[in-house]
Amino acid sequence: MKDKPLKIWVLSSTRKERDGIAEYTRQLFRPEFQKLTKLEVQITDITPGNMLAAPFQKADVVHIQHEFFMFDRLVGGSALFYYPYLWLWSKLMGFRIVTTIHSTYNVDDLGGALPHFAKFKWLFPLGRVYLRLHLRLVCACSGIILILSKMGRENIARVVSPRTMARKVRYTHLGNYAARVRRERHGLLKTKFGLAGNEKIFVLFGFAFPVKGYEYAIEALDQLVHHQSRTDVKLIIVSGETGKGSFPGGGQGGTYIGWLKRLAAERKLESHIHFTGYLANDDPLLEEIFAATFCFVFPYLDRNFPSGAISTTLATGKPVLVSDIRCFQEYEGLLSFKERDAAALASRMTELLTNPALVTQAAEITRHNAKKFDMQNIFSAHLDIYQELANKAG
Repeated sequence: MKDKPLKIWVLSSTRKERDGIAEYTRQLFRPEFQKLTKLEVQITDITPGNMLAAPFQKADVVHIQHEFFMFDRLVGGSALFYYPYLWLWSKLMGFRIVTTIHSTYNVDDLGGALPHFAKFKWLFPLGRVYLRLHLRLVCACSGIILILSKMGRENIARVVSPRTMARKVRYTHLGNYAARVRRERHGLLKTKFGLAGNEKIFVLFGFAFPVKGYEYAIEALDQLVHHQSRTDVKLIIVSGETGKGSFPGGGQGGTYIGWLKRLAAERKLESHIHFTGYLANDDPLLEEIFAATFCFVFPYLDRNFPSGAISTTLATGKPVLVSDIRCFQEYEGLLSFKERDAAALASRMTELLTNPALVTQAAEITRHNAKKFDMQNIFSAHLDIYQELANKAG
């Protein structure tokens, strides 16, 4: 690196618990990582004013954590102004632009990428044209594009030229988030839910959207309870109800949670399924759930971006069970089951319940992935990117 520290100006959401991109930014640019480098990192909220002021911060690199709805409620339409604006100033003042694209949709399958916008499907043809323009502009104005999943890299390749892919697009893993949730028992599972402490607890963790496929976990539990007569299994759904202010498209999270509760009642599983609502990382109930978890389950439907929820649970070292979709193929060896197949999920859950050796193996797989995708490794990859740009500037 240069003798003087490289100054990195990061524009990102900085909201607290409920924002995945804000959490990713906090996890990546940890102070303890920066102390080992000649690097100065300033994280600033991605507001219009800060976007306009970014060129004048005397930074070597302006690093934008990009997600379409971060800029405005018009599918990131403001980026069509901000990126040319930043690019022009970068030419005048010599800084470099790095963009991490968090949601790289398949522009040829917007119906699959945005199922919560199905009622607006008549807009999808126009949306495909817009998204191509948007992504090409972002790529053209950025020195480096970082993509956080292999399928995201495939999706961006549908939009930009092979030459741009080779010159600008880089892949980094989402990483293993530091466990900010302590694992401690407080007796709350007994007082709140009447659990005795010897149950096998499966946990669904993360905000509830229809693309998470939580209904398949409920159907799988139905098979275990009512067909296998297992009384020791419980399902805890740790998930907030996203509202119109926090989820583009408006309120599907709340409706989805309500439907899941009705489904649990219809299957007569109220005593086996517990909904906690949103829990902050320092909530004693969440601490106890993480301590008592037997296995985390991610029955997601195929999606176009990685999961911050699994990045959080990796740090626990607990078994993880996932659907066999592309976003989980980023990891190595996770136990999986066929997507949209409750019977296959029930079979996998039964295997874990009856085979202690498999539980030990699954926990070891979690620890292996946590070590391989440790966030310090991801940070090191970013250092290489910044050094590459600094060398080009020199």
